[in-house]
Amino acid sequence: MASKFRLVVWTFIVLTLSATALIALTPTSKLFELITKVERQFSGLSSHTIELEDVTIKYLRGGRGEPLIMLHGFGADKDNWTRIAKHLSKHYDVIALDIPGFGESTQTLALDYDVFSQVRRLESFANALNIEQFHLAGSSMGGYIAGNFAAKRAEKVKTLWLISPFGVMTAEPSEMFIAVKNGANPAVLPRNETEFSDLFDFLFVEPPFIPSPIVTHLARKSAERVIINTKIFEQMHRMKDNRPYPDFPLEQALVDYKGKVLVTWGDKDRVLHVDGASVLSSIIPQATINIMKDVGHLPMLEKPQSSAQTFIAFELGE
Repeated sequence: MASKFRLVVWTFIVLTLSATALIALTPTSKLFELITKVERQFSGLSSHTIELEDVTIKYLRGGRGEPLIMLHGFGADKDNWTRIAKHLSKHYDVIALDIPGFGESTQTLALDYDVFSQVRRLESFANALNIEQFHLAGSSMGGYIAGNFAAKRAEKVKTLWLISPFGVMTAEPSEMFIAVKNGANPAVLPRNETEFSDLFDFLFVEPPFIPSPIVTHLARKSAERVIINTKIFEQMHRMKDNRPYPDFPLEQALVDYKGKVLVTWGDKDRVLHVDGASVLSSIIPQATINIMKDVGHLPMLEKPQSSAQTFIAFELGE
């Protein structure tokens, strides 16, 4: 018995050392690809590509049911939705795209990335997939795009899910924008690996587990993207006097919107003030407001299961 136990122990040690050596010898970019692929498979998502008139869009898709198109926030990509997709894909045909300018979709300084350009591309994307009606979710910048799309094409949107959306002009200023007004660099626009690491503390109350190779890879990519990220940030936020003046604030875009709306916001959001939920409630009386306690800017990453359950219950009318 003792010899068998020693064999098990030594086998475990050898496997652990082998895995450690493999990680140490594998380039960070390859580890990133491997870990990302495993997470997508675990959530039942596969990668696809579609060519539109002016851009190529990469997207993830999986599940069954009515289509649910999901738009990530500034500086993020389609994999922001991978973990929540695991809880949604039994009910919906989940479609998470890289918004042009981000991820694996077209990224070039020659294009415009303002809200109206992105709304037009979203419509072209849905049309290219032959999707007539769909549920639409958007986080932060993605929520700003989603809200403007719903205002323009209300007949296509079955349910609008706004998650800590940018674009609520009359909300209380957030910690990030107060710092910007005082001369700080926007936390969501990191210029180097150190600022990217600081961003994690800014986004979450309890950061989700993200393997270090992914963090390292994303930090390096973020540092490489400073120029194009700065362009997109300016075109989306339209900064004047160190505060945002978005082209079409959600208070204006959705003032006459009659569709189903769920607003989810973390009460500890430091990027966009949770007061935005109250503003939206006042202009969209039929909206359901879901304030998540002790949650930061990205509820779908910090609390994926409870975020998904809230949407499913809301959409099904439970």
